[in-house]
Amino acid sequence: MDTDSLLESFRSRQETKKAESTADTYYRTSKKWAEWLANPGAKDYDQNNRDRPSKELWEATTADIRVFLRYQLESGLTGGTVRNRRWAITTLYQELDEMVEEGYGIPSFENPAEDLDISDWQDLKNIGKKKKELKEVYYLEPKDVKKLSENAPSPKLRNELIIRLLYQTGLRRGELAETRLKDVDTDERAINVHAAKTHLNRTVYYQPTLDTLLKRWMNVERKSLVTAGSEYLFPTYKTDQITGKQISRTVRKAADAAGLQSHVYTNAAGHKQMKVTAHVLRHSFAVQSLKNGMDTRTLQKLMGHAKIETTERYLRLAKTDVRDSARKYGAGSE
Repeated sequence: MDTDSLLESFRSRQETKKAESTADTYYRTSKKWAEWLANPGAKDYDQNNRDRPSKELWEATTADIRVFLRYQLESGLTGGTVRNRRWAITTLYQELDEMVEEGYGIPSFENPAEDLDISDWQDLKNIGKKKKELKEVYYLEPKDVKKLSENAPSPKLRNELIIRLLYQTGLRRGELAETRLKDVDTDERAINVHAAKTHLNRTVYYQPTLDTLLKRWMNVERKSLVTAGSEYLFPTYKTDQITGKQISRTVRKAADAAGLQSHVYTNAAGHKQMKVTAHVLRHSFAVQSLKNGMDTRTLQKLMGHAKIETTERYLRLAKTDVRDSARKYGAGSE
């Protein structure tokens, strides 16, 4: 499907969920975004970016969105308008994610809006309490991750392994979906990651506690599938590769069954955000690693963050937990 047809489908889908004016605004913003991706340096204020490659919507990275929104500010738009454009682009990728599942002919992609953080921009600091609430980072304690994995839906072994790998490696759901058998080194307990989102290829590591589960999956259950010939670590019963959307559903089902799920907020795009998601396991990996004593530079490399500031946002959460534990369990509290 060509980009114009894709965007028309996006507008039609939005018209069933939102007011016509909102759907039209989201469509126009998405069209501007698609044109910017396809035509480097086309605008006067974008001349410094003329050397970047032309891209399709599903090839965009988080860095691309940041650059695009920054140029919107530089072109004279207000912080509020740029925030609205950010939500329009976020909504676009949520819809595209669903359209991949529905067979629209879009290749599987890693959502570039998922890790987008523009909280450091002075132009956008005047946000209300509700907007601040949207930036809250949620994570699970180890006991809750254990409870989550124990409540993995069927096929239980595969889905328990997915949950525990997400937590132990900090992988994004799309990165895990893209992992191939050849990327896994069971001797080193390492997984090579080809990061389409940031282009920062890296290696992550899992713990010995996953040895038995992973070997049983690779050597027994996976080999029993009709899709066993797939190059991917996680084929499904019907397809050669699991999708990020399926991984998300797996985590949500496990959270529901474990009694850990709750509705956190409804964002500006009208989408309900649940507390426990696949990405929350990535947050949980980061916070627990810092609490265990890992330095931020090492964590940055493991998570594939382009900027150390993105990694350092987890420090506040880790330090808060240490403070609360000291107050509750420290000497003198008895």
